[in-house]
Amino acid sequence: MLAIPLDKNDSTTISDLFGNAPYFALLDIKTNKYKVEKNSGCGNGLETASFVKNSGANATIFFHMGDGVFKNFYENNIKVYCVEKKYLTIEEISKKVAEKSLAVVTKENAKALLDSGTATCRCECND
Repeated sequence: MLAIPLDKNDSTTISDLFGNAPYFALLDIKTNKYKVEKNSGCGNGLETASFVKNSGANATIFFHMGDGVFKNFYENNIKVYCVEKKYLTIEEISKKVAEKSLAVVTKENAKALLDSGTATCRCECND
């Protein structure tokens, strides 16, 4: 199952939000069928990561995602795909996953692929 962030419950295109995405499409890669669920963690990246994990998803995809959320997924063995800032539809995402043509985020390439979506970090960390 692949969790895809959405802006609305009837959206078919990935949201550029992740932790603040109000909905997620839960896509069964084998059947290409999906259901949309309200993100109970909306507004908090780590709570959204818990929502994704608890939804039964074993993978997710993002437009913007911070390092802390990625680390949570990595520690929980949830695969993370990157759309590399392209507004893909659920159908396009499904096709690209099947073709194995999406970038998979790893510890080695995370710094290059992750982007929290904020221009400057205000947390005063040195990461």
